[in-house]
Amino acid sequence: MTHAGRSRPGFIPELNGLRAVAIILVFFHHTRAQLPVVNMTTFYLSWYAGQGWMGVDLFFVLSGFLITGILLDTRETSNYFTGFYARRVLRIFPLYYLVLTTVMIGGSLLNIPKITATLPVPQDRWLYFCYLMNWVGLWKGHFGANSIGHFWSLAVEEQFYLVWPLIVWMVRPRTVPWVAGGLAVVAALSRLVWVAQGGSQISIGWATVSRMDELFVGALCACLFRDPERMLRIRKRLPWIASLGVGSFFFVYSAMLFFPGRATSFLYSHSAVPHTLDNTVLFFMECGGYIPLEIGFGALVLLAAHGGAESTWMQKFLKSRLLAPIGRYSYGIYVFHVPIIGVAAMFVFKRIGSGTHGYAEILMTGSAYIVAVAAVIFAISALSFEFFEKRVLRLKRHFEPRYSAPENEAGPTEPMAARAAVASSSK
Repeated sequence: MTHAGRSRPGFIPELNGLRAVAIILVFFHHTRAQLPVVNMTTFYLSWYAGQGWMGVDLFFVLSGFLITGILLDTRETSNYFTGFYARRVLRIFPLYYLVLTTVMIGGSLLNIPKITATLPVPQDRWLYFCYLMNWVGLWKGHFGANSIGHFWSLAVEEQFYLVWPLIVWMVRPRTVPWVAGGLAVVAALSRLVWVAQGGSQISIGWATVSRMDELFVGALCACLFRDPERMLRIRKRLPWIASLGVGSFFFVYSAMLFFPGRATSFLYSHSAVPHTLDNTVLFFMECGGYIPLEIGFGALVLLAAHGGAESTWMQKFLKSRLLAPIGRYSYGIYVFHVPIIGVAAMFVFKRIGSGTHGYAEILMTGSAYIVAVAAVIFAISALSFEFFEKRVLRLKRHFEPRYSAPENEAGPTEPMAARAAVASSSK
């Protein structure tokens, strides 16, 4: 499906901008402890920045949208499964396993206690190589591994990729949105049941069965995107849905931040056990807070994807030169950022923090530190993409979709159809 204003068929630069927004949010979440705090204003700003974990939720919705689009557009190809999985493997596995192996082997060889403490325990490492580490809390009763703990979201996506292509292939195309919507409801209900049974908050927050509703909301949006009549009917409502969905979370979070005692007593029914604000927010999300957020993100994705011919401030912002390279390197940034932030916090942040005095100096030094860390992460991710990932991605040309030409048509038309399908479903 093509729209006016696109640089090539199927390429949607606004979604690349949303990727950039998502990774920026995640970066601030993981650097919250290093953000400079000199007064109440910066204190509250650091807490709001800490909610950048929602960037992962935006990634989930985006992934569900793009992957389902690929599956729908290539459903009739002769290499539907082999083409899809080969292209996913080439995009995700090389960098993932390179960083995973480097962190585990390098961290062990360095033999520095504070680095070793952030590595997975030896008996759990196979879970990371099998994309199962998001279940480690439920199976093992512990988590650890701060340096690569963010890989849990990649595990969720890989498990989604394992099942969803088969479902899309088995059911009729017009049934796909009903299946996606139904599975999203099942995931949300399973999360509520798990909470009611007293499940571990982190286990619930990381488990695929209780987080796949965001992926299926994205899948449902992909189906809507391919229905021009419905898109025209809901187009004007999308800004309101996005604003209400995301805005409702920040409204509730603000109430929790400024009135923590009342929020805790309301959510925990006057429990005498103390709860941190982070735990309270997570409990709220698992009790239903994810639902308006994912619906808001779904509307935002549709708004960005459908408005290619428009010139709104949002379209201009998402297509800006600032966000374009960040979105292009977003996968590498996500993979690299936590280990780099962790090493910088251990060996750099403590040294610069101990030598600063006065509000102005703390603010300037802290801000410079955050910018420097972000620049290092971006530079490493850019080098990784240009000199490693891009070379691997060239192999994708061997797995382009293959369409069977009708008997009354000449065979040479097949490559043209395949290239069109790749362009219209690129991710």
